[in-house]
Amino acid sequence: DAVLAAVTLPKFKLRWLRSQDRKDKAKASLLAECRKLVLDQDQQAGSSTSTPTHHQSRESAIDDEFFSSEDEDDTSSTAESEVTDYFKSGAQEIDSLNGFALIKKISLRYNVATPSSAPVERLFSLGKLVITPKRNRLSDQKFEKLLVLRYNHWFNS
Repeated sequence: DAVLAAVTLPKFKLRWLRSQDRKDKAKASLLAECRKLVLDQDQQAGSSTSTPTHHQSRESAIDDEFFSSEDEDDTSSTAESEVTDYFKSGAQEIDSLNGFALIKKISLRYNVATPSSAPVERLFSLGKLVITPKRNRLSDQKFEKLLVLRYNHWFNS
């Protein structure tokens, strides 16, 4: 995940990887993610536009199978061309991702800031006022009730 996060940032791409083997693995994992993303998009588009069919003949089933293999090739070539173009581009600005829709989506997925834990820390700092040595065996439900009562006391006064 960390490799994909770095590779999808135009500032870094593959520059920070020293061995060719690691560069190839990073390219392969980015390509696999792009293919998966394209397939997911195709499935969503197909499920939203498909109409139910009552009976398919054998010939139409064979035609569907034939054309679906062409779609898979298109998916592969679309993802591969975008990854190749991304690595060939010399741009280092984050705005350059706008030209690479698949890589931008992957970058947004892997380069997200972790949410702050301050509200949870506040909750449990108050929890130590509820759990005292005499109350060390409270059930979860009882602890929640006491914590809510403790907070409600602050809001009611």
